[in-house]
Amino acid sequence: MNNQLKKVLTGSGLLFTAMMIVNVLNYGYALVLGRLFGPVAYGAYASFISLFLLVSLLPLTLQQITAKYAASKTTVAGFTSRLALASGVLLGLGLFLLAPVLAPIIKLPASWLMGLGIFLPLYALMGTGRGEAQGEQAFMVLGSNMVLEHALKIALTPLALFFAPAASGAVLATLAAVPATTFQLRKFFRLKLKSLVGRQDVAKYAAPIFVNLSAQAIIINTDVLLVNALLSSEEAGIYAAVALIGRIVFYGSWAISAAIFPMVAARAAEGKAHLDLLYIALGAVAFISLGVTGFCALFPNFVIGILFGQAYLAGTSLIGAYALMTTLYSLANVVSNHYLALGSHKAGYWPLFAAVIQVSLILSFHANSLEIIWIQMFAKGGLLLFLLMGASVGWFSKSQIKGAQYVLR
Repeated sequence: MNNQLKKVLTGSGLLFTAMMIVNVLNYGYALVLGRLFGPVAYGAYASFISLFLLVSLLPLTLQQITAKYAASKTTVAGFTSRLALASGVLLGLGLFLLAPVLAPIIKLPASWLMGLGIFLPLYALMGTGRGEAQGEQAFMVLGSNMVLEHALKIALTPLALFFAPAASGAVLATLAAVPATTFQLRKFFRLKLKSLVGRQDVAKYAAPIFVNLSAQAIIINTDVLLVNALLSSEEAGIYAAVALIGRIVFYGSWAISAAIFPMVAARAAEGKAHLDLLYIALGAVAFISLGVTGFCALFPNFVIGILFGQAYLAGTSLIGAYALMTTLYSLANVVSNHYLALGSHKAGYWPLFAAVIQVSLILSFHANSLEIIWIQMFAKGGLLLFLLMGASVGWFSKSQIKGAQYVLR
């Protein structure tokens, strides 16, 4: 137990450090952009980033699939690398062609969507490389790759702003960082390697992973896009600033789940007990998330003022509630990811219901930003309660044996 706990803390510590560096870089970047562009232009850029993170559903799905099999010493990186390129080209082409139709709906330039479509194949391939690194517990490589992506974005921004004005320059820099970040992971790509696991077995596991990550992408990112579409540009910019700060809760705690995921998968493959890892993850995430939430609630003026300045102080009444809302989802995500690592399909599907409820509620009730936050609190809190109840009665555990079998096959 002590050795396992030490391993969990070491791995999660490395990823948590990397994620904190990423957050510091992003928040410093946001501070500069927010003050330079103002709420309206910054809100547009933040909406693009939300779309970028929605599209990241593809590389994240490939990452989690690859990580699970790599953790059980059965690589599928050859299959997922080829799948990444094929699906990235297909989806990227679709986004490129549909950009003129989608752009007016989400109030973003069509050229931004076209650029995202062009870089999507490389972005998908990056997910496979990160998954292989995560499954092999090469946390230093994984963490440095995440830092590199955001450091390059920042470094390229002055040059990008020379070619494209304001938010368009920031979008260009964000996309331009993808190729080099993908290249750093080249040793984890296995394009010519045959997978020992059948495609049907991979697909069987991929389905709940895709659904769970779809739910995650929708739950975490659609609120900024919807606020940009439903409220005024000024209010959308302030909401985007609050959301960026509040999401430190999720991205900070993500390191815990990412480190524990391959360990849970390995225990499932060996038929060993696993609940202690769930309790460790829940405790660590709760400690980190509630600490950040408390600080945001107690010092909202300081947090928003230091990051974005006086133009965004209207968001002080939102930040504590937003951080608490994100805490509820961070804890729910720990539970669902734990059982997905075991091969349980049920835990992967229920977050999608919460995502649908959240989007439906936002579309129905959006008088102001605070109302949008509280109805999201209802959806995320309900998901956490349901998952905890399901875990306590062993409802999600019924497919664990099946999951372990196809990991070993």
